[in-house]
Amino acid sequence: MTSKTLYLIGIVVLLAIVGILLTTTSQTPQATPTTQPTTTATPTQKVFKLGALLPLTGGFSSYAKLAQCAANLAIDDLNAEYANKGYKFELYVEDTQLDPNVALQKLQTLYAKGVRAVHAGLTSREASGEKPFADQNKVILFSAWSTSSLLALPNDWLYRIVGTDAKQIKAIGAILKELGVKNVALIYRKDPYGEGLYLELQKEAAKRGFKLVSVASYDPDPKAFPQAAPEAVRKISGEVKDLVGPDFAVVIVSFEDDGSVVLKTIGQDPVLSKARLIGTEGMAFSPILLQEGGDVMAKGKIVGTANWALPTTPEYQEFYKKFKAKCGAEPITPAPQSYDIIKMLGEIMATVGTDSDPDKLRAALEQWGKEGRYRGATGVVLLDQNGDRANPNFVLWGVAIKDGKPTYIEVGYYDYDKDKIELTTEGKQFFYG
Repeated sequence: MTSKTLYLIGIVVLLAIVGILLTTTSQTPQATPTTQPTTTATPTQKVFKLGALLPLTGGFSSYAKLAQCAANLAIDDLNAEYANKGYKFELYVEDTQLDPNVALQKLQTLYAKGVRAVHAGLTSREASGEKPFADQNKVILFSAWSTSSLLALPNDWLYRIVGTDAKQIKAIGAILKELGVKNVALIYRKDPYGEGLYLELQKEAAKRGFKLVSVASYDPDPKAFPQAAPEAVRKISGEVKDLVGPDFAVVIVSFEDDGSVVLKTIGQDPVLSKARLIGTEGMAFSPILLQEGGDVMAKGKIVGTANWALPTTPEYQEFYKKFKAKCGAEPITPAPQSYDIIKMLGEIMATVGTDSDPDKLRAALEQWGKEGRYRGATGVVLLDQNGDRANPNFVLWGVAIKDGKPTYIEVGYYDYDKDKIELTTEGKQFFYG
């Protein structure tokens, strides 16, 4: 009897223990996935990390915010495209503040997080600060807007989805030729972007037959340019006071904050306020410049250049719809370029199966760039021997007064291969009217 009782007690105790264990297990919280910048990965998913260094504050911020939204759109599309393979793409964004030293620090931050492929800073100023670390540590930098010819080097780790200054200046040379300009003044920000354009403009002058009659640069540092930029404008004004006329133009190389100061000073100058103005890519379609200097640009009948995406391709049209829906803005440069950078790098990662082997990623990027394997919002991406866009497209932009307000207009397009300008109907009036 005692033995049977002990046996029953043992059964009861055993069942109680099992019940307690089951209850405890059911109350244990499930492990939660790590929250990442743009996506959340589950334990069964393969995660690919991408980075973006953007001047979200500073004199290029309006462009940077478009680039950031376009990059996030690319992440959305990558995740939708590769979800059935169990792939997840994450984007880590850092603010460079348009400062090369800060850009370097933020690149190091991304590197510490295991990011080996990065949307580089938009400008050559940022890229020049990022490049030495990237070259030394094998980090792919892919810029949407750096164009300085000084950074067009073979066998490095900086790639650019836009044409260099040499190609942009060829477009500007075509504009000057079309306008019949023989005498040119140049005011530029003294950084890699400005120095590169100055270098290429000298070469273009020799080819096209126009003269650089006055040149002035200014320090683009925010603490310096409010005083330095007006001084540069006044220097040019004093040197060209007897040259301003139909065959004269002023080429302006600036960004948003400093460009606003340059334009205001030109508008107040008795000499240069009467001159034809030529803009460059760092000014293209800037809402800040339109607000601060739109009247000056319209009076000077400014014509500028910008790397552009052909709006007629199905890839661009699809991108346009998605960007407008997600970002609520027009996808001006650098939005299409930023989208293609992240999308192309993501597709390469998915193809080679890694985000952590920079040598494999770089080899694939160069092969794709050589073959034109990627086709996106900016068209087929072909890269030259320096890793820069071999087949850029340029839009020509201007500013006209419409309904009493300065408004950006598309003046025409420049065919780099044919060295030919095709003007829009509005552009013909703008050029010759």
